[in-house]
Amino acid sequence: MNQTVASTPLINATKIVKRFGDHVVLKGIDFSVRSGEVSCIVGASGSGKSTLLRCLNALEKLTSGEVWIDDEMIGWRATKNGYVELSPGALARQRAKVGMVFQEFNLFPHMTALMNIMKAPMAVKNEPRAVVEERARRLLDRVGLSDHANHYPAQLSGGQQQRIAIARALAMEPKVLLFDEPTSALDPELVNEVLTVMQDLAQEGMTMVVVTHEIGFAREVADSLTFMDKGQVVESGNPREMIADPQHRRTKDFLSMVL
Repeated sequence: MNQTVASTPLINATKIVKRFGDHVVLKGIDFSVRSGEVSCIVGASGSGKSTLLRCLNALEKLTSGEVWIDDEMIGWRATKNGYVELSPGALARQRAKVGMVFQEFNLFPHMTALMNIMKAPMAVKNEPRAVVEERARRLLDRVGLSDHANHYPAQLSGGQQQRIAIARALAMEPKVLLFDEPTSALDPELVNEVLTVMQDLAQEGMTMVVVTHEIGFAREVADSLTFMDKGQVVESGNPREMIADPQHRRTKDFLSMVL
């Protein structure tokens, strides 16, 4: 839990609707995260958690609603005739502010850990190789893998690969990190090494939105907790209070199954 959470939202999503054909996955979601805050989202499979996360950085195009990050509308820009959709290049520049860590690690198998971390800053931000390499080596040390710089993904455990994925996201120097169930693909004994890195980031003041089934992590680390069900926010608030005394029947039923 971070003690220096700002008062104004860094992320502000309003009336988010997302449809896939006739299926409405998100039903008018309002969601905000303040700078320096760790916000955890929980709920059963199919509740819309991951879709909401992907809408925050326009990996999924909204059916309706708005997402603002760092006072900038994601995916669109204002003109005198209304809003127009951003070009792919402009959208990529926006996404550079938002790091994402997926369930599957998605590392490039033909690249070393070091090169996996270096690729995006050089390709997207055109930063000098020497500058990027120095940052990448610092990040490897930050996630406890400085001696694995020249290892390929196949030579790493799942927990090590996910820590490299976190370092890769940090290499873009984002304003916020989004985590989509980052420990769900890991063997149980490897979960803590990833959660420890995330807890360290929280203590350093990194803004994070974490879709997770790790209720203990949410209780101990998060500043806010949101429970989703069937595409809607059912309940949100202080994690420790919500977990100890949920106010909604659906929240109680969910927590009784996972605690």
